[in-house]
Amino acid sequence: MIEPSPQKSSEPQRSTPAKQLSEDAIVLEDLASVIRIPNLFRRVRCVLDRAFAVYHLPEDSPFALTSTTPGNGETDLGYRWMDGQGLIQLFLGMAWGKEGHDPIWEVRVEANSTDLATHLRAGHWHRLAARRADSRFSEWDRFWQEDDPSATLLFGASAAVTRFFEEEDPERMAADYLAAALYSLHASGAVTAILEVAREAVGGGHFGNVAPGHG
Repeated sequence: MIEPSPQKSSEPQRSTPAKQLSEDAIVLEDLASVIRIPNLFRRVRCVLDRAFAVYHLPEDSPFALTSTTPGNGETDLGYRWMDGQGLIQLFLGMAWGKEGHDPIWEVRVEANSTDLATHLRAGHWHRLAARRADSRFSEWDRFWQEDDPSATLLFGASAAVTRFFEEEDPERMAADYLAAALYSLHASGAVTAILEVAREAVGGGHFGNVAPGHG
């Protein structure tokens, strides 16, 4: 007796869904980034060194470098200066923020706390300082001011990294941009003026004791 052979089902076979990668899985793009990041950081460092070659803070500046190496590369990569009381901080370098926005070349001024920033904004000192810095900024860009009440940022100058790709020597142009912005902060007196207001506010006890680094 011949047994009938089993017939193939007319229903299409369902493919087993591929196992989705977990959110923490390492992918090829991550590995490529790990390889590229050290070279990127070296190139950013070269831009910063060029900027310093163009302009150095004056010897009598109330600000001093907080570190001889540029940042940790988490949200930005650059140099920071702080005054002796730790009230106002300057930053120069490349930034991309906590949300990972497109990288920008940036020079910015920050208060050490939201309380101090709020006090300075209430008197429109950040706007006055931005306008004063603008008066000595010979580049095509301008200084902005930060009005977000929750931010410690006060004012600064920023330009998208891609903006410089159109230039024949983008890294030199970026260095010139950073140096010009840093020069404008000091030559105009903008950063020393806002520091003086911050010192008066803290010394006058307008909002209690402000400890460096607390918001």
